[in-house]
Amino acid sequence: MALVWSDEYVTGIAEIDQQHKAIFREMGSLAMSLLQGKNYTDVQRELKQLALILREHINYEELMMFQEGCLPEVIWGHSEDHQLFLQHLHTASNELMSHDEIRAFLRYAVFWLRYHILTIDKPVCAQFLAMRKGMSSEEAYSQSAAVVIEAVPLILGGLHQTYSELYDSQLRVVHQNSHLLEVQQKLKQTNQELEERVTIRTNELTEANRKLQDEYEKLQLLNQKLESAQGQLLQSDKMAAIGQLAAGVAHEINNPVGFVNANLGTLKSYVDSLLLLISTFEQVSDELPAGVQQRLHEVKENIELDYVRQDIIELLAESADGLDRVKQIVQDLKDFARAGESVWQDSDLHRGLDSTLNVVWNELKYKAKVHKEYGDIPLVRCVPAQINQVFMNMMVNAAHAIEGMGEITLKTGRAGEEVWISITDTGKGMSEAVRKRIFEPFFTTKAVGQGTGLGLSLAYSIIQKHKGRIDVVSTEGIGTTFTIYLPIAGKGEPSAGSE
Repeated sequence: MALVWSDEYVTGIAEIDQQHKAIFREMGSLAMSLLQGKNYTDVQRELKQLALILREHINYEELMMFQEGCLPEVIWGHSEDHQLFLQHLHTASNELMSHDEIRAFLRYAVFWLRYHILTIDKPVCAQFLAMRKGMSSEEAYSQSAAVVIEAVPLILGGLHQTYSELYDSQLRVVHQNSHLLEVQQKLKQTNQELEERVTIRTNELTEANRKLQDEYEKLQLLNQKLESAQGQLLQSDKMAAIGQLAAGVAHEINNPVGFVNANLGTLKSYVDSLLLLISTFEQVSDELPAGVQQRLHEVKENIELDYVRQDIIELLAESADGLDRVKQIVQDLKDFARAGESVWQDSDLHRGLDSTLNVVWNELKYKAKVHKEYGDIPLVRCVPAQINQVFMNMMVNAAHAIEGMGEITLKTGRAGEEVWISITDTGKGMSEAVRKRIFEPFFTTKAVGQGTGLGLSLAYSIIQKHKGRIDVVSTEGIGTTFTIYLPIAGKGEPSAGSE
C-alpha cells in the first residue's frame, strides 16, 4: 500500500525530493497505523497531517513553476492534476470515514503520487534543470518527453498492480453481494412473517383499544354524574348549614331588636314629655326669682339645650331607621334560611335580588359599587331559595373577579315569555378557553383553598332544572356579564305526583 523511496523517484531538484520523501514517510506511517488497527482518532490525525504536507508540497511546486518560467500549458496541466487530487484529499480529511475507507483512499493516493512523480514532476524538474542551463522553455519541454517514456514501464507495472488489487476487490464484492442477496431474501421472508404477525396483533390491539375506549367513555360519563351529584350534595349541605346558621342568627337578633324597638318607642314618648316639661318651664321662667332664672340660663348654656332638643329628635329618628334596617336584614336572613326548601311559587325576583344582596353585602361593599337597573317584570314561577342561591354565587364571583375597587350592575327585563337578569362586573374578565369551562364541576381559576369550583356548576344545574339558560359574555381586562333567562310560567315545575 505504501511507497518505498528509490532512485526512480529522484527528480534532481533537492527541495522537491525532500518533500517527496516526507510524503512517503507520512504515507508509510499511516499505512502502519491502519495495519496495527489504531483507534480512529489517531488515524484521522495522521490523515490530516498527510493532507497538510501534500498541500504545502503542491503549493510549492506551482509557485516554483511560475518562478522558473515554464510554459503556460505545462503549468495549467500540472495544476489541473493537483486540483483534482486536492478535491479527493479534502473529502478524505474532513469527513468521518471508516478504516476501510481511509485504506482505500491511501491506495488511491499511493498510485496517484507514483504516477504524478514519474509522469509530471520528473519531466517538469528536468525542464527546470534545462532552463537553468540556458535552454528556452519550449526546448526544455521537448527534451522532457524522454523522461516520460522512461517512466512508462514503471507506470505499467503500477497499473498492473492496481488492476490486480481491483480484481481482488471485485471478487470480494461479488462474494459479499451474493451473501447480501441471500441475507436480503431471508430478511424479506422474515419481514413478511413479522408484517403478518404485526397485522394480527394490531387488529387484536385495535379491538381491545376500542373496548377500552368504550369502557373509558362509560366510566367518564359515570364519573361526571358522580362529580355533579357530589358537588350538588356538598353545596346543598353547605347551604343547609348556612341556612341553619342564618335562621339561628335571625332568631337571636329578632328578640333583642323587638324589645329595643319597643323601648325606643317608649323612650320617644318619655323624651317628648320631658321636652314638653322643659318648654313649660321656659314659658313660666319670667315668674321665677331672678337668681333662679340666672341659674337656669347658665344650665341651658352649659348643656346646649337648643342643640340637644333638636339633635335628640334626629337621634331617635335615625335609631328607628337603623332598627328598621336590622329588621329587614333579619327578614332577609329568614328568607335565605329557606335554602333547603323546594317549593314552587310565584316569586318577585327583585325582592330575591335585594335580599341576596343584603346577605352578601359584607362580601361586596369593599370591592364594588352596586348599581340597580330594574325593569318591569312579572312574578316568575320558580323555587325562590334556589334562584336566590344562583344570585348569591354570581354576585360573590363578580366581587372576586374585581381587583381593587370596581362596579357591579344588576339589571332585569322581559323578553317575550321570559324574564332576564344580568349581573355585570368590571373585573379582570376571562379568556375564551376559561369561559368554555366555567360550568364544569370543580373547575376553578382561584388559588388552591380559595374555591371549590362548584358555585357556577350548581347555578347552571339549577337554571337548567327551571328550563332556563345562562349566557356569558367576557372580555379580558374589561369585565364579565352573566345573563340568566327564566320562563315566566315555570316550565321546570314538576307535575303533580312527581318527586
